[in-house]
Amino acid sequence: MKAVFQGEFHISSTDRESLDSHLDADADALFVEQREDRVSPDNWSIGYLSFLIGALTLYWLQAALYEGPDIKEKAEIPVYDEIDTDLPELYPRFPKSWILGSGVISGLVFAAGLFVPVYPFPFIDAPAVASLTFTAVVKPMMVIGAPLLFSFFLIILEERRLGTRDQDMVEEIHRSSKENGYDTVVVSCGDAHLDSLPNLLEEKGWETEVNESDHSWAAKIWRW
Repeated sequence: MKAVFQGEFHISSTDRESLDSHLDADADALFVEQREDRVSPDNWSIGYLSFLIGALTLYWLQAALYEGPDIKEKAEIPVYDEIDTDLPELYPRFPKSWILGSGVISGLVFAAGLFVPVYPFPFIDAPAVASLTFTAVVKPMMVIGAPLLFSFFLIILEERRLGTRDQDMVEEIHRSSKENGYDTVVVSCGDAHLDSLPNLLEEKGWETEVNESDHSWAAKIWRW
């Protein structure tokens, strides 16, 4: 079996156009790095709620900034867009130290956004109205951005240190392909996943072809 990978910067229209070029007559199915809309865990907690708010904000920003073609609607082959790990399954995998560390940083940002009275306009001797205006913009950004930071830190740490999301995606690609007899599949995923997803599939006997994002510089910054 063969998997053709197309990396993407998630708001890039050119990457989706590159993906479209791989959906030819040889492709049996398309796998897209997405997950189910299931968000309810067995037990709710403040940490999970913060993670959920931040993660959903990240996904909303990706959707809001993306202006490219919807390949899932154009594809004439089966599309599997629930191969990623559900959020209620992902959160319990994070070590407590990661949650605590990310929580402290994000909590300080949140508290500063709530309680610090007035920020001076940076590097400029500006009148009071400018500082007040700056504060009126910055404080809400810090309050809203705190859970987003919390989720971002945890997601990037998981990708670099654990890689269980990659393992889940590979298992789903392999299982579905075996069950349906697919010989060649196309996989659309964030460019940072190209470090491990192809290798994990090759360990299962797959042949892989890897195409990096046109914005691979962004993924390299992400990996750094």
